[in-house]
Amino acid sequence: MPLNITNIASVVGTTSAVNSIPTTGTVVVGPVVTNHCYKINSVIAANKTSSAANVTLTLNRGSIWTTLAYNMSVPGNAAIILVGKDAPFYMMDTTADTLSASAGTGNAIDIIASFEDMS
Repeated sequence: MPLNITNIASVVGTTSAVNSIPTTGTVVVGPVVTNHCYKINSVIAANKTSSAANVTLTLNRGSIWTTLAYNMSVPGNAAIILVGKDAPFYMMDTTADTLSASAGTGNAIDIIASFEDMS
């Protein structure tokens, strides 16, 4: 059963950073710990190269993969916001949710995710 967020005892601010995202999906956040819920507040992709590079962000909810951002172009030596605090979403423990990213150019993109771990 999903965590009732009106009855939480703890909210811990957390940041996950992954350097050099490969072209294959790599987990940025998750899986969600049992009896926890993660509120994703922001996800930022930074391009470390001088040429534009693409990034894709997906939510894996059990066996269902949902694309949140597909082949978003990140200009060279710049960053873009893939998820902002104006559009947060929740990751649940009941489906062992994970948030994954992949890059069109291997090792060009770093990802940082800010989220609240609620239990």
